[in-house]
Amino acid sequence: MWYPANHYFPFPPTAFLLKGTFYSQIPQTMLAAEQTIHHLPSPARTRLNPTSNLDMKYAFPEQVEALAEIQKLFTVSDQQLAELVKRMGEEMQIGLERDDASDLKMIPSFVTGYPTGQEEGVYLALEISGMDIYVCQVKLKGQGGKLAINQYQYKIPAALATGQDIADLVDYIADCVSDFLVRVGSQDLFVYPMAISFGFAVEQTALNKGYIIALGHGFDYANGVGCDVVELIHSRFQRKGLSVRVVAIANDTVCTLLAHAYQHPSTKLGIVHSAGTNCAYYETMDNISKLQTNANHIRSSSDGSDMIINTEWCNFGSKKKYLPSTWFDRKLDRESNNPNVHIFEKMTTGVYLGELVRIVLIHLVDNEMLFGGESSEVLNTPFSFDTSYMYVCENDDTPSLDGIRVILEDMLKVGATSMADREIVKKVCEIIGERATMLVGAGTASVVQYMVEHGIGMDLDGSGFAISISGDIYEDYPQFHPRVCKTLKKMLPEHIAAKLSVGIVKHSRIVGAAIVAMMAEKA
Repeated sequence: MWYPANHYFPFPPTAFLLKGTFYSQIPQTMLAAEQTIHHLPSPARTRLNPTSNLDMKYAFPEQVEALAEIQKLFTVSDQQLAELVKRMGEEMQIGLERDDASDLKMIPSFVTGYPTGQEEGVYLALEISGMDIYVCQVKLKGQGGKLAINQYQYKIPAALATGQDIADLVDYIADCVSDFLVRVGSQDLFVYPMAISFGFAVEQTALNKGYIIALGHGFDYANGVGCDVVELIHSRFQRKGLSVRVVAIANDTVCTLLAHAYQHPSTKLGIVHSAGTNCAYYETMDNISKLQTNANHIRSSSDGSDMIINTEWCNFGSKKKYLPSTWFDRKLDRESNNPNVHIFEKMTTGVYLGELVRIVLIHLVDNEMLFGGESSEVLNTPFSFDTSYMYVCENDDTPSLDGIRVILEDMLKVGATSMADREIVKKVCEIIGERATMLVGAGTASVVQYMVEHGIGMDLDGSGFAISISGDIYEDYPQFHPRVCKTLKKMLPEHIAAKLSVGIVKHSRIVGAAIVAMMAEKA
């Protein structure tokens, strides 16, 4: 996938991307955004359980009662949200003091200072995301954040996802970079600075030094964990004779923050919410006590500049049970390939939301409240209910709920479905999707509140700060972003919420890696 050199991203200062369209937004009205689907039942056909607030046209009373129990389990009270906000803030402070004491790793990125949007130069960026490799040339043009990119995407062969030596994978990555340089026409006698955004968990000890602490989903190399990823990549690039110098490595969430900050310098917080989830933000150096006390961290900045911290909030609630989980969540966790970790991620992200829906549907089938008590081989298969199906189900307002019918009958092979079946599936998707957005909104509120009260603060007399978000679930799930904003507004004092704006941008991580390379060169 190519993006021509004249492909600019002139995002409005306060804009968010929803359903592929840019909308201007004013910070105060942004957090008031809400998109709710209401189904008003026909009085003649209503079979509503009087103890439930569910609006159901076709379900029988016993089905409504069963669904009401599901809704009750997944409902998150304001008190529980307030507890989440409080506890995440406490975990942030603990994680900044010492390693292995908090659910949040609070990893220093060693990226310090803020981009201004006036920087210029040509930089390379490399992103490894799942089974995809993206190589990108970014031309920073200054002038308030203008830029142009050339990008190409490569697929990692399945055979290279596992093995004895991770250098085999890196050699393939080097071949991809070599091919890219031929395509864009690299300049002779010019060594391109490059930053890398890795999908693997990396513990950084400097801007250009980091050790893999966990391989990504689907990858398994005997010598992968513990290797110095920058040194390995740099050495293999040199062996291939590439005119590339790896100057930095950055987490994808750090890149999301910086990609937006180059065009909107008020950006202080970045979130990735897709197959997984993470949050990064600017922290004052004085608060990062473990940089002073832990010999594993090499302090690379003594100028007092603020540093971006990678929270790894995906793991929140794993050791300390702060999240309002249900037995459905615990079942999903037990049967996952990484039980007892990444609990926040398992309750909110694209990999797991569809599976939660599937587990609930199977429960309703087993209790003969759905599909006449009959499932299918496909529906019985873990992760067969793709999270993208939730988008379709929630947005299906056709009289016969035909989009839901196609998913159930054609994709999941459950046989002929009734209107009650489709209505129940739609409502289950809404219940689980709404809880996810409430948790993400409360988590974001916690980070913002911590920043205001204990961190870099907020100029309440000025423009406040912006939040940058990337991830398929935000881009493709229309209800997700407005619901997050609703919770964010609810959990923050009005004088803080009114000073926030949110930007949802595509191509953010790969552009952000180039910004990291630029900042590394200027450090």
